[in-house]
Amino acid sequence: MRLVLDAMGGDHAPESPVQGALLFAREHPEHEVVLVGDLVRLREPLARAGGAPDNVRLHPASEVVEMEEHAISAIRRKKDSSLRVGFELVRRGEAEALVSAGHSGAVMAGALLVLGRIPGVERPAIATLLPALKGGGRCLLLDAGANVECRPVHLAQWAVLGEAYVRARLGISRPRVAVLSNGEEPSKGTSLTREASELLRASDLDFVGYVEGKDLFSGDVEVVVTDGFTGNVVLKTSEGVAAAVTGLLRSAIERRGGLPEKLGALLLKPTFTGLKRMVDYAEYGGAPLLGIQGVGIVAHGRSSPRAVQQALEAALQTAQAGLSAELTRCIAHAAVWLPARQRGKGATEEALSD
Repeated sequence: MRLVLDAMGGDHAPESPVQGALLFAREHPEHEVVLVGDLVRLREPLARAGGAPDNVRLHPASEVVEMEEHAISAIRRKKDSSLRVGFELVRRGEAEALVSAGHSGAVMAGALLVLGRIPGVERPAIATLLPALKGGGRCLLLDAGANVECRPVHLAQWAVLGEAYVRARLGISRPRVAVLSNGEEPSKGTSLTREASELLRASDLDFVGYVEGKDLFSGDVEVVVTDGFTGNVVLKTSEGVAAAVTGLLRSAIERRGGLPEKLGALLLKPTFTGLKRMVDYAEYGGAPLLGIQGVGIVAHGRSSPRAVQQALEAALQTAQAGLSAELTRCIAHAAVWLPARQRGKGATEEALSD
């Protein structure tokens, strides 16, 4: 397969994207990575790494969508940006997926404008895998930041997309689906969560109702839907807690500084290393943008080479799973209980106007 990497996207571009692409390419000589961006800037880190292997090639793009730019206007105006050019390669069938650690809003805008939506999906959503204590060991949270303001039908559609994704990617035959709320009682939540829950109760999904924030990591459910504002806050808070716990353990050991503590830390080092990998975003790499006609992976803005490598792995696995066809089928099947779209501006225009 051929994967496109927006080599100019992210806080550490193009160094981290280039290094991450090389890590991936060496492990997967049978697949190809296309680095899209400023060729002069891309050749510098490649030269420092000793050159590119045969399965890494460059594709020129003279512009970059900067983080401070308005996503939609930048994608529309900068037609030769690395992000827009990358999506065009996917649209033309010259690549199977795109990965970017750049402006997440621009990734969504580019996907909508260039690739389009799956029929029946009004808003694509960023789907992020979180570690869980039991069950399949993972919980899918969506939306993780693509849509700040949502309607109940959007959460219901994301439940369908997330359930299909978990079945295909994690091999869980009957994923449990829930709505994130401030309590488990049906009377809790907002009008958004209550109406979304009402829709999902009429579905053929394994809908369990409301869950609280703590349940994201319990393993009691595999798919949790919420609006993009809440989802992004949850995601960033989780990253902060994971880093804080690791730091607090290290500080406690160093502060006591005795032989028993040092010996215990040495014995537990493999355990701590495993825990760090479980909660480290770099091990998950990137989050798929579900609901688009193709594969787009949103990587963390601070992505290290390891995180870029893992994002490419996620893109490869998603493309190989043939998820677009399965998601299209599931949304079409859900039309019997999902309300039809009201007349007005098109869904693409509405999504881009947020």
